[in-house]
Amino acid sequence: MDKKTTNSKVMIVGGGISGLMAALSLDSLGIGSIIVEKSPNLGGKVKEYSQVFPDFRSGKNITKELIDRVKQTSRILTLVSTTATSMEQYDGGFSVATSDSNRHDVGAIIVACGFDVFDARRQEEYGYGVYPNVINSLELESLLGAHETRGGKLLRPSDGKPVDRLAIIFCVGSRSKRLGNPYCSRICCSYSTKQAIEIMEMNPDASVTCFYMDIRTYDRGFEEMYQYAQELGVKYIRGRVSECSALPNGDIQVRAENTLLGRPVQGVFELVSLSVGMMPCPDAENIARLLDIERSKDGFFTRKDSYFYPHDTNREGIFLAGTVTGLKPIKDCLTEATAVGSRVAAYLNGK
Repeated sequence: MDKKTTNSKVMIVGGGISGLMAALSLDSLGIGSIIVEKSPNLGGKVKEYSQVFPDFRSGKNITKELIDRVKQTSRILTLVSTTATSMEQYDGGFSVATSDSNRHDVGAIIVACGFDVFDARRQEEYGYGVYPNVINSLELESLLGAHETRGGKLLRPSDGKPVDRLAIIFCVGSRSKRLGNPYCSRICCSYSTKQAIEIMEMNPDASVTCFYMDIRTYDRGFEEMYQYAQELGVKYIRGRVSECSALPNGDIQVRAENTLLGRPVQGVFELVSLSVGMMPCPDAENIARLLDIERSKDGFFTRKDSYFYPHDTNREGIFLAGTVTGLKPIKDCLTEATAVGSRVAAYLNGK
C-alpha cells in the first residue's frame, strides 16, 4: 500500500488496565487512539479483583476510574468484542483491518493484550477440576469479592459451607521445568498473601496455611504486607505439596514435605486455593504472526533493547506495554503504560 501521509492515531491491542492507561497517556499529549478489545468489556482481569496489593485498593474501582476517564474524551475510540484480523504497513504507518469489517489507518500500534493464568489441571496431583473444593487464585478472588453479599463469610463452592480452614499452595505452574515454565511469576507470593490477609481480617478465628517454595515479596510495601500476614496468624510452611485428595465430607487432605524440617506434613482443609502463575496471553502467537513481531523463549514478547528501548519491538512503529513483556504487578503496568505513551509520541513526532 502506498500512502505518504503520516497518521497520528495509534491502535492499542488490548483494553485492560495497560491499554486504557496508554490511551489516556496519549490523550494527555493530544494524540488519538483506537482500543481494540476482544472481550465484551474493558478492564481486563483487574476489574474482577476484590482488592489489590499492597495497599488493598479495589480492583473494580481502579478499572472504573480508568474507563470513566476514557469515556470522557473524544480522542479515544473503544471497540469491544473486536479483534485485529490483518495489517499492512505503508510509508506513514499501518492499515489494520478489524473483525467488525472496518479498516483503520494508524501511525503506530501498542500491544497491551495482558496475560493468561496457568491451567492448574496440568498439575493433576492437586485435583483441580476434579475436586470442587480445590480452586485457583482467581476463583478465590471471586469468592472474596462476593463475601459482602454473603453475610461477610467466605463460602466454599461445593456446599456453601463457611470456610474456617484454608490452604494456599504457591507456585502452581511457575518455576517448573517439567511444565515448561521455569520462571517465577513475581506476583504470586504477594497476591496470595493479600488474599490470606483478607480472609483473616474477615474471620480472625480462621486458619490459613500457605505452602511455599520461597517467599519473594520484592517490591515496596510487599515485605511489610508479608509481615502483617504473619502477625494476623497466617501460617507459612516451606514445602512442596505432593498430593491433594478429597475426603467424604468434601474437605481436602494436603500432603507435603516440610523442606526446612526435612519431614512430611499433612493437613485437612475445607478449601484449597492454587496460586496459579502467569502465562503469555492466549492470542500472543496470533498477534506476533499478524504484526510480525518477536517472542522470547518463554512466550512473552521481546523488547528491542531492555535497557534503552524497553517499549519497542523489533519492528519500527510497534510498541509494548504491561505484562506482554513479562510478569509485573499492577502499579508497574500502569507506570509502563504511561511511559509508552510518551515513547510513541516521540516516535510520531520524529516521523
